[in-house]
Amino acid sequence: MRTAVIFTGALRTVKKTMRYFKQNVLRPNVQVFICVQNDTAESEDSWNQWFKGEIGGQIKSIDWFSLEKYPEWVKLRDLQLSHIHLPEMWSNYLRSSGSMIEYFQLQLAYMKMCYDEQISGCKYDYIIRARTDSIYAKPVDFHWLNWTEEEVAKRVEDVKEEMEQSKIETSANTILNYFMCTILSDDLIPNIQRIYASRYDCEGDLLPHLQKEVSFEKALHQYITKGRYMLTLRKNNLYIVRRSLFYLIPSLGTMYGFHKSADSDNYWFNAEGQFRDACKYSCITLYDYGTAFEETSLEYGNKWIHAKFFDPNFNCINPYMLYCVVRR
Repeated sequence: MRTAVIFTGALRTVKKTMRYFKQNVLRPNVQVFICVQNDTAESEDSWNQWFKGEIGGQIKSIDWFSLEKYPEWVKLRDLQLSHIHLPEMWSNYLRSSGSMIEYFQLQLAYMKMCYDEQISGCKYDYIIRARTDSIYAKPVDFHWLNWTEEEVAKRVEDVKEEMEQSKIETSANTILNYFMCTILSDDLIPNIQRIYASRYDCEGDLLPHLQKEVSFEKALHQYITKGRYMLTLRKNNLYIVRRSLFYLIPSLGTMYGFHKSADSDNYWFNAEGQFRDACKYSCITLYDYGTAFEETSLEYGNKWIHAKFFDPNFNCINPYMLYCVVRR
């Protein structure tokens, strides 16, 4: 199975997070497409050498984003904002924040990935989008794609048992949510009582149709490999998706603000809202994992406490941790 990683963001703490990227994401048959922004005093040439030293031949491309290098995007950004009906305060926020830049970087890396597919004549099977300042604390090895029906049924029982012990309602819908949101690692199941297991459905989702014909466990077994879903961590921080579903999302790079669904909230224009609605229009069901503990890694300033997440050797101290944003 061929996997493409789209690796984006400002460089920030990438020299810390790279250890976990190599340990848990960079596996055989994984190719990396990088688009980053240099917010350090080091030169791009120096960073190119560092990336090559860390990732080696698995790097397929490195692009460097800056407003100076892409003046045409600045004009496009302002054109987009002029056609989005927003209060001036929020237009100024989008103009100065990284929300729109995030998706333009994604689009640049995605175009390099598409070019690679064209010249090789072979498409990728899965896409992982990772940020430079974030870690996966568990291996992304796609082991769930190889589960048997019996293994799926056993896991459903394990999830249900943990939910019952945690006094969580065990309807088919809630079991599905926690099953999919813990699919990355067995270690997450004992943490179910602390997980925010969110789901945003698409109307053409495969699972309800399958459940009319076979048992929940059989339907779930088929759904894991054939369903139109995406696994996300903290809304749009990190995500894993089948390549065949990943066509509309990169268009946010140059069509930001034009994905608004009927059930959008008041913040439909932020990075999370645009991502969610692009997935909705792509008919992708989102299964989003998060916990109050891990989301504290997003806090700035003096609230960010390194020792809450890592020991002095930068080892994760919480066995249930799935992701973290490394601020320092």
